[in-house]
Amino acid sequence: MKKRISLVLALMILLSLCSFARAEQEPLHIEFWHTRGSGANYEVLKNSVDTFNATIGKEKGIFVEEIFQGGYADIVPKLEMASQSGSMPAVGVTSGVRASILLDDGLLADMAPYAAKTGFDFSVFFESLLDVPGNENGQIRSLPYVRSTPVFYYNKTMADAKGLKAPETVAELEAFAKALNTYDPATGDGCWGFELLNDTTYLQGSFLWQLGQPLVGEGGTAPCLEGSLLKLFTDWIRWIDEGWCRPFDSTGAQNTATEMFYQGKLACFVASCGSLSNIYKFSKEAGIELGVSYYPTYDIDNRAVSIGGGNIILMAGNSEEVTSAGWEFIQFLMSDDMVAAEAIGSGYLPTTKTVENNEAMAKFWEENPLFKVAYDQLAWGHCEETPMFLDRTEFKTNVSNVTSQLIQERNITPEQAIEQIKSISAHLF
Repeated sequence: MKKRISLVLALMILLSLCSFARAEQEPLHIEFWHTRGSGANYEVLKNSVDTFNATIGKEKGIFVEEIFQGGYADIVPKLEMASQSGSMPAVGVTSGVRASILLDDGLLADMAPYAAKTGFDFSVFFESLLDVPGNENGQIRSLPYVRSTPVFYYNKTMADAKGLKAPETVAELEAFAKALNTYDPATGDGCWGFELLNDTTYLQGSFLWQLGQPLVGEGGTAPCLEGSLLKLFTDWIRWIDEGWCRPFDSTGAQNTATEMFYQGKLACFVASCGSLSNIYKFSKEAGIELGVSYYPTYDIDNRAVSIGGGNIILMAGNSEEVTSAGWEFIQFLMSDDMVAAEAIGSGYLPTTKTVENNEAMAKFWEENPLFKVAYDQLAWGHCEETPMFLDRTEFKTNVSNVTSQLIQERNITPEQAIEQIKSISAHLF
């Protein structure tokens, strides 16, 4: 009898050792779908995934595979299709604006129960970054990952040569850009003073917040159509007519603008801080001292800036094992060390309040003050997806298309543009 028991115990030990060996050899494989396919953004993402797999992942038997899925507009339909085919990743990234679509589809898991089990404290984040659709009534459906504020990029070499300082207000921007503008429409030579790209909820959205009538309001309204958008359109057309503001391109607008900036053909523009690492690098290679300043404001007493970019999401519909593993990866990314590494490597905002105490982050800011500008703007930031409005993407597209017609085709007036937006968007409100 004793021999039989000994044999059973020995067999149990052997089986457990085999299971342990299999776990060591075959960790749980989960997928992380993202939107960052090249340059500094991809390098920092890959490093974070590799670091997780070599540390926490190795310890807990989890292996994360990162898979690039295109831009924000591409990843949402792919996630929707994956939910129908049963091939959902554990973790994804989506723009804050498009997260509402996935929320409405029921595809975002609540991270709060998992955080409670692991002791993760959501209070480390800025409230403005958590104040997004889906994060209410104790539930957390997305967390700030690659968030950004738009900043003012300018050729400091040119500005210093003329004794100019970075503008704070829109009025100062006009004077600044005019002083640097040498573009000759007759020959196409010279340097444009400024370019405003077409980004309705982010760039134009910042100006609309400053004017007190944002793009979208509570209860599914469009305050911008009451006057602020007309004001912006009118100013924008005037800037172009005065010859110092370059109309944006129909395709590849930001790439064209930045290339012209490096070539000394564009003096200043506004764009995401998420591009700062690349812009800084290529400006330096071009022999340009880069200047970075706050987003210009219409009202110095009412500063406002949109917070754009992407949130990280835990996907619903997977097994409990996969979902728990996904949370382990997200929790790792949200640690101050990784938040700091992300910000240092890419230029995106460090999203936690506690990161200010991180030694690496503090040292980096001291040595690279340009990278702290966007973080400081969080004091007057508004997430572009707030308040929740399921038809925001369609409304944004409508405004963007009419903006292109106004600025590029020049076949309508600002007043006609507003009436056209009202007409094609009436069914949304």
